[in-house]
Amino acid sequence: QHYYITNNLREMKLCLILLLAAIVLVTAGKKKSESRAALGYKECPEHKENYKNVAKKNKKMKWMKPKALSDICPGEHGCPAHEVLPSTGCGFAVREIGAGNWISTLVLDSEGDSKYEEAYKRLAFYLTGGNEDGTDMGLTVPLIVQTGLDENFEPVGSSMALYLPAEYQKTHPAPTGEDVEIEEWDDIVVYYRAFGYSKGKEVPEEIWDREFINLGESLTDSGLEYYWWKVITGSYSHQSEAEQRHEVMYIARRHDYYDYNGDDFSLAEAQGYEECEGFPETAKPKATEGICGSDAECPDVEEVENENCGFGVRKIKAGKWVSTEMLEEDGEQKWVNAFIRLFAYIYGENDEEAEIPMTIPVLTKTYMNRDFENTYSSMHFYLPSEYQDNPPTPTNELVEIEEWIDTKTYYRAIGDYGADADVMAIWKKEFKDLGKALSDAGESFYPYMAVTATFTRPGFGDQRHEAIFVSQDADEESE
Repeated sequence: QHYYITNNLREMKLCLILLLAAIVLVTAGKKKSESRAALGYKECPEHKENYKNVAKKNKKMKWMKPKALSDICPGEHGCPAHEVLPSTGCGFAVREIGAGNWISTLVLDSEGDSKYEEAYKRLAFYLTGGNEDGTDMGLTVPLIVQTGLDENFEPVGSSMALYLPAEYQKTHPAPTGEDVEIEEWDDIVVYYRAFGYSKGKEVPEEIWDREFINLGESLTDSGLEYYWWKVITGSYSHQSEAEQRHEVMYIARRHDYYDYNGDDFSLAEAQGYEECEGFPETAKPKATEGICGSDAECPDVEEVENENCGFGVRKIKAGKWVSTEMLEEDGEQKWVNAFIRLFAYIYGENDEEAEIPMTIPVLTKTYMNRDFENTYSSMHFYLPSEYQDNPPTPTNELVEIEEWIDTKTYYRAIGDYGADADVMAIWKKEFKDLGKALSDAGESFYPYMAVTATFTRPGFGDQRHEAIFVSQDADEESE
């Protein structure tokens, strides 16, 4: 009898342990599911681990689960129309915010430490009756703050905005002061991260900075591009609320990345030519049809019929490019520094302070002597069609506008290579293979000018890079 009692107790104990374990697993799974639903995305393991380590040292930096957006919009506060878009990777979600009218004001540095509070007061005053009709429209969420950054990541100005309630989108009263204005915003795709915070406390600047860093790292790891020079915060809750939701956002660049399916193209279609049997198998590049006109504007080109293998033939039509020399004194940073100079030009470092859309590809030219030693290198961005006739003048003396004539080129396309790959070795191989294919085909080209074209971000996602030689046809020389 003692055996049966002891054995039954053991079984009961085992059942109790299993039951508790099941409860723990279900509760943990529920919390995990609830957390992901509140965020709107899967969190990255490295961010979770970092949160734990930081919270041990500084409690005010503890991460808190945000209030779910579905519990806020729609609700008593009007929210702009939005659509969740599919995403890959972890640490962020993708949202398209619909076009609409917003009330906006500048955040004035002259107002000192209270500049954000004063900016909000101006917006709230308009929405709650400070308009020509005296209409109380009610407050909306989120409160959006946009801050521009210079090339050193220093802030260069901020603005604050609130969405106009739906019933006032088409017809809205005019502001009574000059310090606020109605702005019409287009549809926009943003990448975001969300977090909560403690009731009655203002979110520390260190947390905003941390979340922007985490967002940027998550996007970079996923191979996505964004406008890093404009940081956006969105607050859906007041600090007096127990449950809060705050977001950091970047505006997406080339989000059509998600729409590309490489399986829709054969290797020859993606490359733009048939591969030679003697060449080793290569990673399939992203097809130009999935880039130009979809990801961004490309130069006007004409594909030339070609019966040979191992290379494609393309005529680049005449047009204007913004260019800069890659300075040898910059050492290993010469590529980065050249890119920054060109990027600064299209971002507004020109006599019109115009912000010019970036195009693709990024071209580099390297000139060599008879011993194939580099003598001069340059980098180039094509100017969008609306700036071809009258481009703004660069204000940096190292940047200039060049006008190129019709140029016949030969190219080989490179697909995926890792972020840690020996890039120079890859380029050397492709130029060697291109030269051999052209020589075997009896084509005449300039071997002392090597041109590279980068259509996509190296090391991430579907990629396309091209090694290019210029044709020696007498009537089609390049400037």
